[in-house]
Amino acid sequence: MAVDKDFYNEASSAKLRWEPSWFIPGYVLFDRKLQNAIRAFQREYRLTVDGMCGPGTYRRLVAKMESEYEFVGPEWNPNSSDVLWYNNQPIRIDWPADKVHTFKDDGFPYAISKGLTPYSKKRTIRSFVNHWDVCLNSTSCAKVLKKRNVSVHFCIDNDGTIIQLHDINDACWHAGNRNVNHSAVGVEISNAYYPKYQSWYKRNVGKERPMMEGALAQNKELDPFTWFYPEQIQALKALWKAIHEGCGVPLEVPSEKWAYDKVAASGKFKGFMNHFHCSKKKIDCGGLDIEKLLGEIK
Repeated sequence: MAVDKDFYNEASSAKLRWEPSWFIPGYVLFDRKLQNAIRAFQREYRLTVDGMCGPGTYRRLVAKMESEYEFVGPEWNPNSSDVLWYNNQPIRIDWPADKVHTFKDDGFPYAISKGLTPYSKKRTIRSFVNHWDVCLNSTSCAKVLKKRNVSVHFCIDNDGTIIQLHDINDACWHAGNRNVNHSAVGVEISNAYYPKYQSWYKRNVGKERPMMEGALAQNKELDPFTWFYPEQIQALKALWKAIHEGCGVPLEVPSEKWAYDKVAASGKFKGFMNHFHCSKKKIDCGGLDIEKLLGEIK
């Protein structure tokens, strides 16, 4: 059955609050001209070219729009904490206390999505899923997740700050796979991915990102892209260790290193995986060698 793309784009605009003028300055119509502008944007960002502004296109559109402005972070006096929250109980994390913020902090400024499944009893955690957010920072990522009515437990910002958006006991909607979401924890590591944003990082973070070349995802080599800052990798390892010790997730990896893995996608896998392990359509986090990094924290 053919999709009415004009109707789809109008519905997407109403839900996510984007405007046709974001693609064509001054434009207000949802028509074939807008579809063609969306297709041109999708080609530029190496997305599926279908003329519809879906979640993937929207994320990249937000990054493009925000890159045109200087970033002003949230104004608040964050609490310092060395704990995360699982079923309303603290679990320790070995990371600087001023780099750990949770939804329990006074004046917590990050957007909180309602798109999740709450659990009344303690949830069994089997796995941990790594994502990159294709956003410029975690503030933007949280806003995008809320607008899309999806969620994730943690974000890791450009400076290595770990932000807990939801209690680990909630089943967040992040993997695009209900079987995985049921028993997984997820993190969105901030990284806009496209090298064109290096100038933004230099202005707003103070340094360009490392570049990743030769990375594999779905057993295909990806074009060069921006990589995680070293402090983000260290924060990720600290988060993994906390989830291992506090939730009992074993330090194991899927059998398939750089591709979709049937066991990982089934929800039965116990350990740490990338998003592409449980979804054939995803490439994040291509290049992230989980096995090697887990070996550094064992």
